[in-house]
Amino acid sequence: MQRCLLSISVLLMSGIVYGQSFPSKEGEQVRYSAYIELPKGYVSGICILQHTGTAVNGCLFNEFGITALAFTYDLKKQKIKLLDVLPMLDKWYIRKVLKKDLLYMMNALERGESTYRNERRHITYHLNEE
Repeated sequence: MQRCLLSISVLLMSGIVYGQSFPSKEGEQVRYSAYIELPKGYVSGICILQHTGTAVNGCLFNEFGITALAFTYDLKKQKIKLLDVLPMLDKWYIRKVLKKDLLYMMNALERGESTYRNERRHITYHLNEE
């Protein structure tokens, strides 16, 4: 379980951001640097979000350029759809946590917040707009 949580944290850290803005217009793209604090360390990476009209497409990848996951955030339904996930993280229980944390993170970004804390997993996400 610890290994699973670390993988989730690494994945999310690779792509979630610490920022003040959220892509609000169609075609707008925002890039974030991400810093995720875990119980046993931290992870950093890049997240790119692009507004497509009815949804926001996102891609999370680490500093080495390896794509951790790609997702779509439906603005109307307030739902996350995972499109592509690293094979080591492509487990139903990990996908469930990823979807939930990404949804909370997108909602936080829409409100202009730069930090989200998953109390249950003890993971803190910090997002900085680049």
